Amino acid sequence: MKRRSLVAVLAAGSLVIAACGDDDDAADEPSEDTTADTEAEEEPAEETTETTMAEDDMDDMDEEPTETTMAEDDMATETTMAEGDDMATPEGWPESIVLTLTPSQEAGGLVDTAEPLAVALEEALGIDVEAIVPSDYAGVIVALQSGQAQIAGGLGPAQMVQAADTAGADLILQAVRFGDSQYVTQWFTNDPDTYCATDVVQITDEEDGTIMSFCNGVDEAEGPSDGPIGSDQLPNVAGQTISFVDQGSTSGYLIPSLALIEAGVDPLDDITSLFAGGHDSSVQAVYDGDAAVGVSFNDARGQLVETVPDVGEKVVVFGWSAPIPNDGFAVAGDLPDDLKTAITDALVAYSSSEDGAVVMDELYEIDGLVPVPEGSYDIIRDLETELSDLLG
Repeated sequence: MKRRSLVAVLAAGSLVIAACGDDDDAADEPSEDTTADTEAEEEPAEETTETTMAEDDMDDMDEEPTETTMAEDDMATETTMAEGDDMATPEGWPESIVLTLTPSQEAGGLVDTAEPLAVALEEALGIDVEAIVPSDYAGVIVALQSGQAQIAGGLGPAQMVQAADTAGADLILQAVRFGDSQYVTQWFTNDPDTYCATDVVQITDEEDGTIMSFCNGVDEAEGPSDGPIGSDQLPNVAGQTISFVDQGSTSGYLIPSLALIEAGVDPLDDITSLFAGGHDSSVQAVYDGDAAVGVSFNDARGQLVETVPDVGEKVVVFGWSAPIPNDGFAVAGDLPDDLKTAITDALVAYSSSEDGAVVMDELYEIDGLVPVPEGSYDIIRDLETELSDLLG
């Protein structure tokens, strides 16, 4: 790739980057010569009449439940309508939105893993949510900018800057891993004799028995703030094939390129670049021998242990970069503010749930989500400017 191509990649970051009967007449009175017997016989008739009238009155009383039933029906109808109003989509909200995800791993598998997240968002928001994964990093920003997507997740630091600066998105959440909102680029190799100034140290995970190999003191690092580590070994990569992730990846290309320049290695002329397309794929390339050295976020080897159990033994991490702000989530800037808040709350709640924690880990190894600190990604803006200056 030519020098101006890398500059174009950086410049593209600022261009690339959705209530609802009448009563019967009375009997004629009897004549005056009517005997007492006759009068006595007529008394039961009067009683019968009174009884019938009483029964009629009771019949009238029987009609009262009908009025109650009508009232109950009215109340039921009003309740149903009220419930329908509560379930209605809030004013200004779209009927559906799209969640786009950065392809940090194989896209098909990523979409399958993201389906539970999309379903959780649907349930929380009451609108349809579709998950998509573009073919590359730039496609995520294009989707935001063009209105094809309204939520973007797994955005690397450079993408967060592009989402805000070129797509007009709001940066809402930042990922937390291992209790930290920062991470590093890790450098790894299948040739420890060349890139390890110290003995290789193998650490076995007590839970699953996975072995991970390190050298140059990386095994002693307690967190991203301990970087950079092993940068004195970077001059040795000159003339070698290096496995990168994507030209728009911060930890998978931009940060490593700057580190190479500072080590006296031109990332365009002094090495052969292999763009693997995903962090796990970059690790795979070094494991397979397609490249002597590779880069990824720490520790992307964990994404391969199920299919390649010995990846941590054969691929040795020999270096770390300085700390980088973690990836995160952004939402389209033109969404209603109450929808932005609802999306943010839904993502935080889901990542904190038992099922959600599993899904977020499978997606991007995310342990939690926190609000984006003010100015968190200014260092990335400075990085892009510095790279542009150094590469002319």
